[in-house]
Amino acid sequence: MNFSQLKLKWGAFNSYIFILITSAGLIYLGFWMGNYVYSEQQKEITSLKSSLNNVKVENERVNKQLNILQVEFDVLNLAQQKYFTEIKQGIDRESTLQKDLAFYQQVMAPELTQQGFIIDAFNVEKSLSDRSYRFEIVLLQRDKIKNTLKGNLDITLVGSEAGQSKQYSLHGLLVNPEQQMTFSFKYFQVVEGELQLPENFQVEKVLIQSEIFQFNRKKGELLSSFDWLVTNTSE
Repeated sequence: MNFSQLKLKWGAFNSYIFILITSAGLIYLGFWMGNYVYSEQQKEITSLKSSLNNVKVENERVNKQLNILQVEFDVLNLAQQKYFTEIKQGIDRESTLQKDLAFYQQVMAPELTQQGFIIDAFNVEKSLSDRSYRFEIVLLQRDKIKNTLKGNLDITLVGSEAGQSKQYSLHGLLVNPEQQMTFSFKYFQVVEGELQLPENFQVEKVLIQSEIFQFNRKKGELLSSFDWLVTNTSE
């Protein structure tokens, strides 16, 4: 129905009133829809602002944590550098002490070395069997011109048994009684074996006496003493 038909049916006045009311309704509806959309947009903006603030707070927290971690890393790095420096200094000091010890052994304490021959260490560790131990004796030659050294080792375990001082020859305690405590080398040699201690015998020291030969001639004798220090065990 067009406006002319409406005017003929309702009259001009009623038609204009209808048009005004309809227009006003449409304007109000448009205004209400606009306010609704605006209100929803404001809610969305508020929510986004809140989310943004939360992100900013979290970002600040993460940055603060990163700064703390960076400081801790720098401190750890400095400590590590200091630790490595101390290790190097310790190695240098040990090297110096080794040289001083060699000089002392050769000049001030000839009973500890015999023309470059040195019993460098006696190492011992617990084995699986009761009262059984594995041992190794490290022999070195410090001479610049190294000729083959030969000889034998006479090893004595010194300690206590039943409250009394007691000594045992290592040869009588060997798990393999046929093993010979001999050596023959130019640079170094490790003599190894396994022993079983007598019941109730507590070892304190190990005495190693050796006779040294070169070109089938006896060069001398050497007596060394080591503390009984067991590794890899709770004993």
